[in-house]
Amino acid sequence: MCVALPIAAQMALTIGSGVASLASQAQAAKAQARAQRQASLNEMKRQQHAMSSERLAQSQQETSSALEASKANREAEEAMATTRVAGAEGGVEGNAVGLAIADFAQKNAAYQTALMLQERMNNASRIMAFEGGGLQYQQNMMRINKPIQGPDVLGTLLGTAQTAMGQYQAGEMQALQRANLTRENQLFGSRLAVARQGTANAAATLQLIHAQRRGAEAQAGLFDAQRLAIPTNTR
Repeated sequence: MCVALPIAAQMALTIGSGVASLASQAQAAKAQARAQRQASLNEMKRQQHAMSSERLAQSQQETSSALEASKANREAEEAMATTRVAGAEGGVEGNAVGLAIADFAQKNAAYQTALMLQERMNNASRIMAFEGGGLQYQQNMMRINKPIQGPDVLGTLLGTAQTAMGQYQAGEMQALQRANLTRENQLFGSRLAVARQGTANAAATLQLIHAQRRGAEAQAGLFDAQRLAIPTNTR
């Protein structure tokens, strides 16, 4: 059975729409890939800048700590030398000068220890910051580089085929309905013709019956006339 022209046009539009959908999906996938590459490059630059800034801060802090420790050692040595000279010039000897020098040395040692502890704490904090930055970098890269949904060729083809098949079946159904309607009209016409012929036959039969009745009535009248015309014998 031939598919009607409007149905064929609808099927062609459906197939064209499916092809256009595949092309659009492919373009969207390419655009997403370009956007992900650019975002990945930006994230790499951000991470490198953050690492460089953190390393620079670390270098500055270590330099400052080293200068502070050197300054404390120099001041302690100068104080101890001054104490020795003052003791020698003042004639102070023995435990007094030794205790004063030991006190300067002890204070300097305590201060150097505090600087070392602070440096260790700074290093531990810096390591945690590096690890946190690395984790954030990985998470950002995973978030940026999500799997790209390529063209759904199979799904689009199946959907297009189902739609086109539905349109074809609808066209076939419409054609069947039209054919059935035509046959029903023809059957109705045939029945109407038969009914009209039956009516005509009934009318002819009725006319024949009327004619026969009139003939019978005419014969009966003739018979009565003949019977009245015969003379009656008298005795």
